[in-house]
Amino acid sequence: MISVLLIDDEPDHLATAKMHLEGTGSFTVDICPSAHEALFLLAQKQYDAVVSDYDMPVMTGLDLLKKLKAQGDPTPFIMLTGCGPEHVVIEAFNEGASFYLKKHDDKERQFAELSHKIQLAVRRHKEKRNLDLFVDVTRHDLLNKVAALSGYVELVRADSQDTKILGYLAKQQLLLTSIREQINFTRDYQNLGSQKPRWQELGETIRHAVAMLPPDITPPVCTGCKDIEIFADSLLVKVFYNLLDNSLRHGRHVTSMRFSSHKQAAGLAIVYEDDGIGITDREKESIFQKGKGKNTGLGLFLIREILGLTGITIRETGHRGTGVRFELLVPADGYRTTDRKSAE
Repeated sequence: MISVLLIDDEPDHLATAKMHLEGTGSFTVDICPSAHEALFLLAQKQYDAVVSDYDMPVMTGLDLLKKLKAQGDPTPFIMLTGCGPEHVVIEAFNEGASFYLKKHDDKERQFAELSHKIQLAVRRHKEKRNLDLFVDVTRHDLLNKVAALSGYVELVRADSQDTKILGYLAKQQLLLTSIREQINFTRDYQNLGSQKPRWQELGETIRHAVAMLPPDITPPVCTGCKDIEIFADSLLVKVFYNLLDNSLRHGRHVTSMRFSSHKQAAGLAIVYEDDGIGITDREKESIFQKGKGKNTGLGLFLIREILGLTGITIRETGHRGTGVRFELLVPADGYRTTDRKSAE
């Protein structure tokens, strides 16, 4: 049996919907007349699905959806309403609604459709949960085996004086490092878009990225990065980390790295530069393609995917021999300045 919480401020609709759904023999239905009461019930009991009317006083169904998703509640959510503007439909899906259905006069057809959508949403949710669990367990086991193999390589290296064998061992260690990074990439890509985009302070996010680097690395210079917030996926820190990490891996003689930002007519430009060997003209676009870059070929691909979730673009505009120059363009509505002094 699928447990459903049905929310509507129309008592007649609540009673009719409960009767039809439970009449199928597939559902147990709890009903409540307001979003506030629904929050109380959801705190006490776990449901397989939530079905809510949109147009309710005090707190709308969309407000309830936002509240639940902000709390990290993964329960499938279906919006049901008599009428609603198109922007509400779009916003409902953006906020994580599984389906959006309109009420109509043919009750039999309406509740048959609702029954089907509930079952479909619950099945998809369970399948995703099972797949995530399988992937997490498999990734964990693979990382353990890679760590064990890496340990054996180091043991053999410690006991060998043969330069030829040592060379082979070094190549094996590089391959194991590449495998480990590809496995970790599956976790980042799996989490891509799993949380709502949020406002993130630019300078602070860059500092978090720097903290993920080896401790002996000279931190990058940041200009114009204070008191600016970017609306982006929660993996934004991975963007800045991968840019820095790529410089250290592939720049060969990098001695300095820099972040800066400036406003443009189209939005906010965030620029990352280093003083390494740079990128050739023919590689400027291909480096963002999956599997096309050096090492695993996944870092810059992931960067573009993360940024693209909120409409941020990235391109490389540096010159070979003088270092890389990555330009991120944040849309005008995707950044804001914070006046901390006035706030204090």
